[in-house]
Amino acid sequence: MIKLGINIDHVATLRQARGTKYPSVVEAALRAEQAGADSITLHLREDRRHMQDEDIFAIRPLLQTKMNLELAATDEMIAIASQV
Repeated sequence: MIKLGINIDHVATLRQARGTKYPSVVEAALRAEQAGADSITLHLREDRRHMQDEDIFAIRPLLQTKMNLELAATDEMIAIASQV
């Protein structure tokens, strides 16, 4: 049973607004997991406003917990989800 799920989209929002490589969404996901999160939520938008494709692919193999991937039900998004 998932008791605590952490959404790290706002970390990506800060990074994109700053136009930098930090804060790291990978580091945020791992720290949340180390702090006891049972699930990490990522929202990959079609416009890539926040989370980027490479974020999803970088985070997935490192997580020990569940990853909740939110996305639109489009062919493009389903193809990405299938690759993860």
